[in-house]
Amino acid sequence: MRSEQVYWVFTVTVDQMDKFTPLIPKLVAVTEKEPGALQFEFNIGDDRKTIDIFERYADSKAALFHQTESFGPLATEFFAVAKLTRWVIYGKPSDEFKKANADLHPIYMTPFDGFVR
Repeated sequence: MRSEQVYWVFTVTVDQMDKFTPLIPKLVAVTEKEPGALQFEFNIGDDRKTIDIFERYADSKAALFHQTESFGPLATEFFAVAKLTRWVIYGKPSDEFKKANADLHPIYMTPFDGFVR
């Protein structure tokens, strides 16, 4: 199983959906332009307050680019209305990626069997 892909589920709780909803098209538009972004989708729970964001990147470098160049300028606005409740990262992110995200306390899940196409 050899893949450089890094992917995650980023779960947030949103109490002000009317302020959060306009951010989604902005985030999708900038992320869609990234060459290393492979998947970026928002999913909403039945409670209409829990949002899972599934993100998949070609490698750690592409994931870091997303965080600094695309998400970074919108992060303050995003976290003003969304509270991070859980972040589970899959794949084999680089030490640089882990260091850059240490303050958010993600959960890392390391692959040990399977395949990627």
